[in-house]
Amino acid sequence: MGSAVFTEAILIVASVIIAAGLAGVVMTKVGTFQSTFTQTTENQKQTILTNIKIIYAQNPTSTSVNAWVKNIGTYSITNTQNIDVYFGQTGAMQKIPYDTDSTSWTFSSPVTSWDKANTVQINLSNLPNIQCSSVYELQVTTPNGVSDEYFATFC
Repeated sequence: MGSAVFTEAILIVASVIIAAGLAGVVMTKVGTFQSTFTQTTENQKQTILTNIKIIYAQNPTSTSVNAWVKNIGTYSITNTQNIDVYFGQTGAMQKIPYDTDSTSWTFSSPVTSWDKANTVQINLSNLPNIQCSSVYELQVTTPNGVSDEYFATFC
C-alpha cells in the first residue's frame, strides 16, 4: 500500500511539472502573439488616421512643378524623406526621387515632421519639358501608403 501511494505521488509531481512546462510555453507564445497583434493594430491605426490632400499645383517653369499638399488627417507624418512622389503625363507617371542632382523633389523648407492641418510645398525640378496641352498627374504617397492624386494641364 505504501508503494502505491509513493508511486501515485511521483506521478502527480511529474504531471504538475509537465503541466507547468506546457503552461510556460503557451504563455510565451501568447505574449508573442499579443505583441504582433498590438503592432499590427498600431500600424492600422496610423494608416486610418493619416490623410493628405493635394490642394494645388503649378509650373513656374517648363521643367518644374510646385505643389501644395495639406495633412488633413489626425496623425503627424514622420520620415518625410520617405514620401513617394510620382509625376508625368496620365498613364506614363514616373517616380521622382527625393533631393538628387537630377530630376528630384524637395520641400520648399525643411520638414522633419508634417503635423496635422499643416500645408507643405513640394517642388519638383529638372523635369522633362512640360507640354502645354497634355494632362499631367501628380501623386503623393506617405510612408504608410496613404496617397492623393492631382490632375492638371499646365501652361
